Amino acid sequence: MWENRCKVAVSGVGFSKATRTAERPLAAHALEAVKAAVEDSGLKMSDIDGLATYPELPATGHTEVDGISIVSVNCMMAMLKLPNLTWHIQTGSVNIGGAVQQAVNALLAGVCKYAVVWRAMHNPKGTYQNLPGAHAAGPLQFTGPYGFGGPGQAMAVAYTRWLEKNNQNREKMATLAVTQRRHTQNNPHAYFYGTPLSREDYLNSRMVAHPFCLYDCDIPVQGACAIVLTRADLARYLKPQPAYLAGYGQRLHFEVAGRIGSLSSYMEGGSSSAKLTWERSGFSPKDVDVAQIYDGFSASVIYGLESYGFCKEGEALDFIQDGRIELDGELPLNTFGGSLGTGRIHGLWHIIEGVLQASGRAGIRQVKDANVCFVGASAPIVQGTTFIFVREPY
Repeated sequence: MWENRCKVAVSGVGFSKATRTAERPLAAHALEAVKAAVEDSGLKMSDIDGLATYPELPATGHTEVDGISIVSVNCMMAMLKLPNLTWHIQTGSVNIGGAVQQAVNALLAGVCKYAVVWRAMHNPKGTYQNLPGAHAAGPLQFTGPYGFGGPGQAMAVAYTRWLEKNNQNREKMATLAVTQRRHTQNNPHAYFYGTPLSREDYLNSRMVAHPFCLYDCDIPVQGACAIVLTRADLARYLKPQPAYLAGYGQRLHFEVAGRIGSLSSYMEGGSSSAKLTWERSGFSPKDVDVAQIYDGFSASVIYGLESYGFCKEGEALDFIQDGRIELDGELPLNTFGGSLGTGRIHGLWHIIEGVLQASGRAGIRQVKDANVCFVGASAPIVQGTTFIFVREPY
């Protein structure tokens, strides 16, 4: 078991309003989310002495402009002008979960006391995947001109393989999309709050990249969210009930060639990250009361359920049926609506919901008697990260 188990806590969360347009600069979204998280913690901005983020813009073919399409640590420092800043970092890998893990390590090392982590996502005007077409170079020259170059197309290959290998049909995925949209209606911060989804809506929607239909894909939005982390001994004196970090892990197995489209890449990545998390926390899948599993595409949840150990390989589509993932089910899943309902702000929103459920602050979507919350904060491929948050440090 990890010697630093439950020595770090999340004490505050914050959001900006998720929109489909980029009329408001991304820096304004990030600033709103950070200020809200600090206020939620009961801290003053002058208390914050650590900053971390993962700023990458995943929209293919668009320019990164600080404050407009990304929000770097330098941009946030310029806006906040923190008088007591002692540590900062932005990660270039492991997605936003990596930035959270770096903040945890900084707190444990004693180089800061109160660290803010944010993720800001830009929705560029026009096509989100602006493929180079006839001017593609390298391996992309064989796929880009035919429209095969974005993550949706690549991940559809793995999903097709999973369905064929396990003799399953994609219609069963309607349960995940409809259930998560139902959870979304309890989350006023979500983009699709107030917009229900029926099984018929899912089954009749247009194909994006077979077997992914429109509602298998998260929706690109302009927005941000943020958290405040601190040591457990300091969190006890802050305003809200904290959630304690019992353990974390990150992907350790890689396939360099064709890594995004490979089913084995998902499974090996997820299992390597979860193995560390289970060992460090002392928990196992049967101990989990509620789970948040990254769903940039619906199939990522299926791979996560299997590779993290919640069910056997090939069984995930059957596992999510019969009310098992509802708020009162055996394993409530993506209780805030997931990325399919809230919008594409990567895995920090999953981490936030894990924190809110573990601390009993999820409001009307709170899972009864929830104590152990598992979070798969990014797809279990190249950048997979996993966490466990608990209500009581034991």
